[in-house]
Amino acid sequence: MKGLLRQRGVTLIELIISIVVIGIAAAAILAVYTTVIRASADPMIRAQAIAIGEAYMEEILAQPISGSASPGDDRADLDNVPAYDELSDSGAHNAEGEPIDGLEDYQVDVLVTADNTFATGNEFRIDVSVADQAGTVNITLSSWRVGE
Repeated sequence: MKGLLRQRGVTLIELIISIVVIGIAAAAILAVYTTVIRASADPMIRAQAIAIGEAYMEEILAQPISGSASPGDDRADLDNVPAYDELSDSGAHNAEGEPIDGLEDYQVDVLVTADNTFATGNEFRIDVSVADQAGTVNITLSSWRVGE
């Protein structure tokens, strides 16, 4: 039985090749994992930005076409659609102008322009833009308010 030799263990070259292959695989997996983790917050930020924009839009659309407030008044005093023109909030605010906790990282800008798309002579296009400070999300919601 002298002719039968059993090989035990691995050679140094096999060990080095195994370590290199495992290292390359681990690096690839970690690169994919990092990309997925980094992008996972984007849907939440986008959903918050859309919700903020919709809240502002609903508030503006609920106002009458004409009233007494003019741009530059306190937010709680805005009582008509054109008065919201050039409203700019650093951080989301409620209808009374008070900041909303947890939404300080958003910039909200409103633009109200006279528009004659529907040929009624008393209509406004409303654009509400919401962006986060990191610059990953920038959305604009548009609507029209048409009077009688």
